Order: sequence, then structure tokens, then C-alpha cells
Amino acid sequence: MTRIITITSGLDGVGKTHLALNLALELVRKGNLVGLYHDEGGRLAVTQLLRLARHPDQNGQSGAGAVSCRGYQGVDLISSQLPVSGWHELSETELAPVVAAHEARAAYNDLLIDTSGFSARAVVACCLESPLVVLVITPELRSQTEAFALLKVLQLNGFDNRVALVINKTRETTPVQEIHARFAEQVRNWLGYEVRLLGSVASDKHVVSAQGLRQAFTSIFPDADAAAQVVKLAEALDSDAGVGSERNAAGLTGFWTALASTLQRPVHIAGNIDLEDHAEDSALAGPEPLTASRSDRQPSTVLRFEGPLTKFDNVMESFSAVMHYLAADMHAFHARLTALHDSTDAAWTVADADALEMTLAVILKALKQSVSHQEQVCIQVEENPVSGQDSDWLKHGRYIKYAFLVPGDDQTMGLISRELERIPGLRQSKGEEGECVCEAVSAARDACLSVIYTPQGQIRVHYWHLPETNQRLQADAPVKGLAKDKPTDHHPAHKRLH
Repeated sequence: MTRIITITSGLDGVGKTHLALNLALELVRKGNLVGLYHDEGGRLAVTQLLRLARHPDQNGQSGAGAVSCRGYQGVDLISSQLPVSGWHELSETELAPVVAAHEARAAYNDLLIDTSGFSARAVVACCLESPLVVLVITPELRSQTEAFALLKVLQLNGFDNRVALVINKTRETTPVQEIHARFAEQVRNWLGYEVRLLGSVASDKHVVSAQGLRQAFTSIFPDADAAAQVVKLAEALDSDAGVGSERNAAGLTGFWTALASTLQRPVHIAGNIDLEDHAEDSALAGPEPLTASRSDRQPSTVLRFEGPLTKFDNVMESFSAVMHYLAADMHAFHARLTALHDSTDAAWTVADADALEMTLAVILKALKQSVSHQEQVCIQVEENPVSGQDSDWLKHGRYIKYAFLVPGDDQTMGLISRELERIPGLRQSKGEEGECVCEAVSAARDACLSVIYTPQGQIRVHYWHLPETNQRLQADAPVKGLAKDKPTDHHPAHKRLH
């Protein structure tokens, strides 16, 4: 009989995929036959973490019903040409061969399901049909809040299975037992579920190193703290007193059939309404900010773009067409950056807002020249409230933050660093995950420019400004070092993003 375990969370980025892969490997080392089901097209799919053969073997029918399987150190990495997120759109006739193709694999002792990249509907359906749900959170309060929200949605849909908690990315000072006790009490009091603690996994530099080598961290760093804790998770699953002894009474064949049926049913969410298909991706959790913000409240995302670098100018130009109440500021912001690209010879004597903005223009120009136009980039605009209590940070107010996330390398970061070093008072530090952080706050504390370079090869550029009081962002305002007759916007106003 197959033990089916869904590994999920309420928030992206908590480490589900790493946990699912390494837990599956540990179960194999204990002598189990293990499959790991995942979405091949997910943001960070299992197969993107590993160096695998290009051409997987396929079982079942060709076309929409094809099931792919790649082997990795004894684990079957399973995906399908049509992910479960799209099953609810199929007719009964179309769905039958898809389910049949999945039923061809039925001999596993354990099937783990990594819900990374799944739609909200698919996450709910997998949880409803799995005897055990492993819920992954981190010490970050937001991940716990979103995990509670997921359990609330599951409750509204009749969830009655077991839940085990894994606290990921912990540190020596993390109060693991306190986090579990607080979370379990809230879930018990408000939802009526018992949430057992399966265990915790440390934030470990070896995880990042293994990802760079495209291998599982338990395989190449078996003595790492995180690897030892994964071993304990596997032991807890097999313990008589643990939470993982449940087996699916209908077997794996029955699971796929039941899952297909559940995916066709309405999904109830808070407010006595049903999940709309077009809103699935945001139903369980809001957009994740690119980095933490020093503010009293969570930032609200105004606009987010992900796509090829070739669309960079079109998106920047079209910000004004997306959010009306910020139209003037966004449109002027893009226009000024475009004009400032060629004004780079000023020597800054003070870190004022003009210096930061001009430096940002130069950085973006360097990124456009050095990053391949086919690379995926992310552009995000947020409204960030700041308390003003930190004297080394921005003063009190509601800021607009422009965030740019692009792939980078040491050479590109070197060009950016030389430009940043021209700013007086630049602060440089190392983040908790080994990232290089460069940050400059204007003397008036009304603007901030920061650049973060991660060990994974990502460059994050953030720029905060205070539009309520900072009139220099108006399209007709002059700026130091820029000729008054230089056009501030050469793009027709009627262009729109479609």
C-alpha cells in the first residue's frame, strides 16, 4: 500500500522543493521505493535543482496523458505533460487517459507530492486526498500566517486528514518548540485541527552550495546539520508514534482517480464564495516581496512584471497605464531614468536623492547592456510604509519602492559596485544567507538605493522615494547635471500595456 504525503505551504520560498527531494532520498536510503511528483513547469522545479539526463523515459500514452519519470539516486522524479493544475479543465473523456497514464505507476511505498508551482485548486485537492500533509513554514511570521490561511481554506472544503509541521530555515537561536506551540494552539482553537511537529531543518550554507552544484544536499554533504535533521524527519515518518504511518486505503491507483474527481469540484474560500479559476494563483497567498522591508506593515504590491529583458522598456514606459493613482509619478520616473542614462559624469559630494536616482539610471543601463535579452527579469513596484523610528533609515512616510531582480555575475556586479562607490556614505555588509548588500540613504532620508548580490547569482536593485513630498520627480523638474532643454519623456503618452 502506498503512503501518500503532500508537502505544501502557504507561501512560496520556504523550501518545499529542497525538503521534498532530500526527504525522498532519505526514505530511499531506508529501503523504500519512492516517487516524487512535481510540476515540471514550476518556478523552481525539482529537475531544475539537479543535473539530469535530457530525455526522460515516458510511460502511458503520448500527448496530454504522457507521464515522465527521471531517476535520481533511487528516487523516481515524476511529472506529466499536463500538470494536475489543468485537470479540472478537461472533460470526462479527456481526463480518463490522463488518469490512466498516472495509474501505470502504482508500486511505490511512498509517493511525495511537491506542490511548488501548483495552482491553488491543485494544492487544495492534493491536501484533501492525502492522508498526510506536511506543512512547511519558516521562523518568519508571514509564512506562519499564510500557512494558517491555507488550513482555513482546507477546513472550508472538508479537510479531515493529518497535518505535520516542519519548521525550515531555522537558526541556533530559533525557538522551534515555541513556534510550534503557538501555531498549533491557534490552529486548534480556531480550526479544530491538531498539528504535530515533525521536526525542523536548519538554514545551512551547504544547501546553497549543493544547489550551485545541482545536487541534493543530503547526498554530497551528509554530515551537514540540515542533512542530519532530514534523517530525523524520515525517522519520525516511520515511527509508530509518529504522524506518517497512514496509508491510502485505495492505493495509488485510487488516489489519482479521487484526485481527478476532487479537482472538478468547486473550491470554497473565505467570504462564502468559490475560487475563480482566473484568481487561483493569488487565492491562498499574496505576492511575495523581493526582500524584507523596515516598516510597520507589510508592503502592498502595486505592479509586478516577469518576462524577457527585451520588454524592459515597454514595461517601464507603461507603468502609468497600470495604476492610475500613481500614473504621474511612475511615468515621470521612467522618463527621468531614460534621460539620465547619458548624464553620468557628476561628482557627488553628498548622497542626495538626485545622486541616488542618477546612480540607479547608470546601474539599469549597465544591466541592460550586460544581461542577455532572453533572460527572465522581474520588475516590481510596492507601496511601503516606514515608521521613521530608525535614525539610519528612511524618515516617516509612505514610500514607493521600485524593485528590479535580474540574473548577474561577478563582472556585472563589479561594474555596479564601482558606480555605487561614488556615493558618499555607502554602507556595505553581508546578509544572513551570504549575499553582498550595498545601501545608500539620502541625507534628507527621503530616498534609498540598495543593491543586493546573492550567492545564487541574482542582483536585486531597490529604490525607495517619497512621492508625497519629493517634487523633483515631476516631469518638468530640473535635475543637477541635466540640461534644461533635454527632453524628459520621448515616448508618446497614448501608448498602453496590453
